[in-house]
Amino acid sequence: MKILTKISICICFITLLTSCASALDAIKSVNTSALKIGMTKAQVQETLKKKPYGTVSAKSYPETNTTIEVVEYSQYDGAQKVDGYWLYFINDKLDKWEPASTYYQPAI
Repeated sequence: MKILTKISICICFITLLTSCASALDAIKSVNTSALKIGMTKAQVQETLKKKPYGTVSAKSYPETNTTIEVVEYSQYDGAQKVDGYWLYFINDKLDKWEPASTYYQPAI
């Protein structure tokens, strides 16, 4: 019975640590001055030291062998978004970025 209790406590502690880590990632600022055109998505994530909020838009053009993906990086203050950027990747290379907008969707 003691082993089961210790295992349960360990699982709760690990769950608490991982949930705090994702919350800390959300409040980190998005430092676009560190970005460089031509970076891969992995390099961008490593440079910004945070995970993207999600993919906003994506499109494939088979006739030119081109894939365009727009990924959002955001900063939150509690539950409210205070800063967000759309990063445009063409064939996994950063092409441009712009502030995220609630008024329009990225044109790809």
